[in-house]
Amino acid sequence: MMGDKDPQLTFYYNISLETFMPQDHPLRGIRPLIDDEAIRRHCRPLYSKTGRPSIPPEQLFLALLGGYLLGITSERRLVMELQCNMALRWFVGLNLDQDAWDHSTFSQNRRRRFDKDRTLEWLFDQTVKRALEEGLVSRHVSVDGTLVRANASFKSFVPIELTMDPDEYRKKLRSQDKDDDEPQDPGNRAVNFRGEKRSNKTHRSTTDPDCRYVSKGSSGTGAYPGYTVNALMETATGSCWGSARRSSAAARRKSRGVCQS
Repeated sequence: MMGDKDPQLTFYYNISLETFMPQDHPLRGIRPLIDDEAIRRHCRPLYSKTGRPSIPPEQLFLALLGGYLLGITSERRLVMELQCNMALRWFVGLNLDQDAWDHSTFSQNRRRRFDKDRTLEWLFDQTVKRALEEGLVSRHVSVDGTLVRANASFKSFVPIELTMDPDEYRKKLRSQDKDDDEPQDPGNRAVNFRGEKRSNKTHRSTTDPDCRYVSKGSSGTGAYPGYTVNALMETATGSCWGSARRSSAAARRKSRGVCQS
């Protein structure tokens, strides 16, 4: 006999997140390795003793780590997954009746709090230390590098501001005047940089100041705005470390990561 669905939706439920979490889920094996109290002790000086309670810092880091493990590359997508993915909710410790945070929570905490205190770098170092203590690191490694194109155009690179005499300054202004023969450029101011020598020592991008002109001699292509990403993998266990070369130490700490295959 063909069954019919129940048209009356249940209003109250008596369930737990454990109901949705399979026993063999990979996040179950990773979660006990993370010391929540150690993260709280390290972050306690970064918070005021008065005011409205904040989001627990360990939950912010657990959400970022869970996003990396699940292949989520966008913080907006991470918030969406945190709202509907029960395994990720269980990993972070977010109750069923709690709403996910706004995506700006991650960027604002990173910019205003964690970057200045090198918290992300501390977590990275603790992860490497734990891998060494567990005997997961040997001297057999493989190294690879690649280039990642930045979300910046050639026109966004402008000369680094230096002191110049009035004649040189007026000459620079005249050279930037748009000629009538030049095509209209609605997406950006018309900048004609042909014939102008540019290098990482003399120019910076106004769109993404951290990026640089990068190129690979073997690829046969010219330099373009981007990053150099280097990865080192320990071949016996598959532990890998990666970093992207940026202009500031704080940006390099943001780009560092560790993964366990």
